[in-house]
Amino acid sequence: MSDANSHVKDTTAWTLSRIFEILHSPATGFSVISNSNLTRIMSVLLESIKDAPNVAAKVCGAIYYLAQGYEDAGSRSSVLSPYLPNTIAALLTTAERTDANDSRLVASAYETLNEVVRCANIAETSQIIAQLLPVIMNKLGLTVEMQIISSDDREKQGDLQALLCGVLQVIIQKLSAADDTKHIILQVADQMMVLFLRVFACRSSTVHEEAMLAIGALAYATGAEFGKYMQEFYKYLEMGLQNFEEYQVCSISVGVVGDICRALDDKILPYCDQIMTNLLNDLSSGILHRSVKPPIFSCFGDIALAIGEHFEKYLPYAMPMMQGASEVCAQIDSDDEEMLDYGNQLRRSIFEAYSGILQGFKNSKAELMLPHAGHLLQFIEVVFRDKQRDESVTKAAVAVMGDLADTLGPNMKIAFKDKSFYVDFLGECLQSDDDQLKETAAWTQGMIGRILVS
Repeated sequence: MSDANSHVKDTTAWTLSRIFEILHSPATGFSVISNSNLTRIMSVLLESIKDAPNVAAKVCGAIYYLAQGYEDAGSRSSVLSPYLPNTIAALLTTAERTDANDSRLVASAYETLNEVVRCANIAETSQIIAQLLPVIMNKLGLTVEMQIISSDDREKQGDLQALLCGVLQVIIQKLSAADDTKHIILQVADQMMVLFLRVFACRSSTVHEEAMLAIGALAYATGAEFGKYMQEFYKYLEMGLQNFEEYQVCSISVGVVGDICRALDDKILPYCDQIMTNLLNDLSSGILHRSVKPPIFSCFGDIALAIGEHFEKYLPYAMPMMQGASEVCAQIDSDDEEMLDYGNQLRRSIFEAYSGILQGFKNSKAELMLPHAGHLLQFIEVVFRDKQRDESVTKAAVAVMGDLADTLGPNMKIAFKDKSFYVDFLGECLQSDDDQLKETAAWTQGMIGRILVS
């Protein structure tokens, strides 16, 4: 890395990133990095990040994979903690370089910062990460004040806002995940929300994806307190749900509806008519990319769980959509790998929708689902007999079968006696190596067993 030739340094930094990506996994007990060589490695990387932009970008990649190796490494991630302040400082300095434009260096620096924060040992580094929060918030605030004269200026502003919102999302998730540090996010939530809304206001027609993701993280972190932001935020959420052209924005907005449902529970009710109208329009659209449709069905489940019996008014609209989608699944070409993957996503999301609705109605309106139970059980059987289903579909199918038995109780006795396929299905799942699947299958077996002896 101290060679006079820039190409040599560039290639060396790239090689280091590949070594760290492939041969550095402390969680499994194997790594080329040890306590004895880490100091030297970090010293070289933090010095080389000051090099020419192309070299610095590759060094960012090396730091990225070095940090990523400590994901899920538990206490082993402690070895990186002493280097965190200097690493964060170096990445922030790199992102501010005036010669950074040509080599994606700004993006590399912020993406690496995200990974360093995400994989840090929170117990040891919470103070450092908390100190980073106002720095990034200030940088985001400055982007709103940028003078915009040309379309290039607008693009530069948007790119920088996306990167900074991405960093804030990671910090929100990191600090709110631990009880000891959650209060840090709650204290600045109002200021952050103001910033995110100002970012939205910079964009006249499109909703900022990264700001939307950060708001989803903030909703999850603040819980019921998020309700006070809804009136101001809802117009931007609706813009996202109606954005057919930029389907990733639409998909992210659907995911944020789920986050808000989990945060607000039935306090989301005043917005549900508009949200459900938008979601149903999305499903009916012939121009919206198909990849958005599975998250919408999952979102039906989130809404039903949040508002419980109040979902009754949407049932006549949601059920035909769900049943129609389940029939589409049966027609998917099994030789087309991409369509097969889509089919699995769609089936899983339909099961998640049914689960949410069944659980939402369990205590007061369970009888509303009786007319739909036969179709659901038949759909589960079709999926069981399809050996190309993936594990996530299997888990969702077994879970919804348990929800069906749990919510409808003795009303399902005859149906389960007639449809004995579930015995083989649960038997298969109980033999699985996946503990979570076995646990769900055992619970479902108990639910069905309970109604058969009733």
